[in-house]
Amino acid sequence: MPAQQIRLDINLAVTTNPEVKHLMHTSRLDDYQKMISDYHLEIEKEKKERKIRFQELPYQDTSKLKALKKEVEGKFDTLVVLGIGGSALGNIALASALLHSYQQISNKKGLRLFVTDNVDPDWFTDLFDVIDLDKTLFNVISKSGGTAETMSQFLYVWEMLVGKYGDKAKDHMIATTDEKSGYLLDIANELGLRKFVVPEGVGGRFSVLSDVGLLSSILIGIDIDELLAGAAAMEKRCQSDELMKNPAYMNALLHYLYDTQMGKVISVMMPYSSTLKYLADWYAQLWGESLGKRYNLKGQEVFVGQTPVKAVGPTDQHSQVQLYCEGPNDKVFTLVEVEKNHKDISFSNPFKGNAGTDYLDKRSMNELIRAELHGTSIALADFERPVVKVIFPEVNAFTVGQFIMLYELQTAMAGKLYQINPYDQPGVEAGKKATFALMGRPGFEDEKKRIETSYSFDYRFIL
Repeated sequence: MPAQQIRLDINLAVTTNPEVKHLMHTSRLDDYQKMISDYHLEIEKEKKERKIRFQELPYQDTSKLKALKKEVEGKFDTLVVLGIGGSALGNIALASALLHSYQQISNKKGLRLFVTDNVDPDWFTDLFDVIDLDKTLFNVISKSGGTAETMSQFLYVWEMLVGKYGDKAKDHMIATTDEKSGYLLDIANELGLRKFVVPEGVGGRFSVLSDVGLLSSILIGIDIDELLAGAAAMEKRCQSDELMKNPAYMNALLHYLYDTQMGKVISVMMPYSSTLKYLADWYAQLWGESLGKRYNLKGQEVFVGQTPVKAVGPTDQHSQVQLYCEGPNDKVFTLVEVEKNHKDISFSNPFKGNAGTDYLDKRSMNELIRAELHGTSIALADFERPVVKVIFPEVNAFTVGQFIMLYELQTAMAGKLYQINPYDQPGVEAGKKATFALMGRPGFEDEKKRIETSYSFDYRFIL
């Protein structure tokens, strides 16, 4: 196995002992091999027909992005991404994983990054106290330009830029949007903004390896060639239909079976690394939004999907693990391990004879955090809680690229197993529709009337 290949360890998620009640017996996996092979053929067919296209992203041309990096060097020190959901979470995750932990204070590799993924006005306006507008580049990201949160931020920022720079305001703004049509594309063309593309056939939560995530990555100093190379390595690795050779399909099947046959309706991802905690946020959107569906492909009501939960180790050993060990046995756990940190701290104990410190003498923080991970996995296993481990040899652009492609492919296979469409989000659209109605957007008058009729609240029940 290559030294920089991430690994999936399912030893604590399966059992060969028939007396163990709450773990998956390995024989069940064998029973599903033919189904996995059949679904693999369907996925390959959809890929060839370009019905799903996220697998193409590792092989894209990045010359336009590299030209942009040269163009903005020396002109700006800060990048602000205006986006939400799939236009934000990937950007945050990559920056957190691959840059200095406090890169917003000083980033020697490139621009500082801020991602404004909310419309809380107090939080949003505070941003302008910590950036210098003269040295700030903004990237507004929306495929259609119909996202209320993103476009409201854009309107505020654009008015500010025009007020200060007039015709040169466009030098501070880049639009990432659909290539052919949409409200944001129309605005970008009208204003003469530089444009990058949200690719066709790639939904927001699958878009981090497109211009949506790569633009910010290259400007803040991430090696996007290595990121894409890692994703390509995982994409090629997962072209096998054999469960024991395909970590994406194996993990998809495990989660599906635990959910549908053993009542484990919650998927907890717990990275033992503060730098990877936002990858768990990215996963939560990918898994929850893709698989949480009311209807299956036949139009039948099914109400499926695991609930994704993020925890961070060892931090949440002191807040959540009590529940995870002794609470309801309704969860599958993914512990993310980093074998080798870039830095380490060794301990020297001057308090000899003190049982609270003696065992730490001549040990290191890397040893401690890994011992805590394995300690938690053992504690969970003792209570027959299934534990999957995703093991990073180290955190770098190549391994993070692998992780992203692993989970995107896993989600594609899970969609097949659940027999739902993992690429739409009708529940999200319902919330957007109600928001547009409440904000008085033309075309949503009937929805506004429905809301006013159906939700006339009784003030007796407001305490």
